[in-house]
Amino acid sequence: MLALFDRGHRSADYLYLEARSRWTKIVSLSIYDSEDMLASVARLLQKARRQNPRHIPSLVLLSDVLMALGADKKALEVVDLLIALQPRNQTHAQKKALLHRCQAKRNADNREAVREFIETRWTQTDDW
Repeated sequence: MLALFDRGHRSADYLYLEARSRWTKIVSLSIYDSEDMLASVARLLQKARRQNPRHIPSLVLLSDVLMALGADKKALEVVDLLIALQPRNQTHAQKKALLHRCQAKRNADNREAVREFIETRWTQTDDW
């Protein structure tokens, strides 16, 4: 019974829900520049990924968090995996195009486009 409460044995679903709760606060407060908070969410999602490498919700959120952190190369790796797992998902394709644009030209407009994309997804859609 104690194993149920052991932090090292939490499921990918549990870790994802915990990360999503933290992420929701970041989005609602528009504090994407808080690298510590973003990094804590990314760590939870990496743990979820180790528990289940194909856990779609964790991968989707991880790619968003990596984008918010400006880790475009790592985000693109996750998005490529998502596309391999869900090739018909248009959101993944849009995210990949945005990441390619950011990699081609780093500027404030592209970073703002990333924030807008993320905020729109997390405040106006229910596909998470």
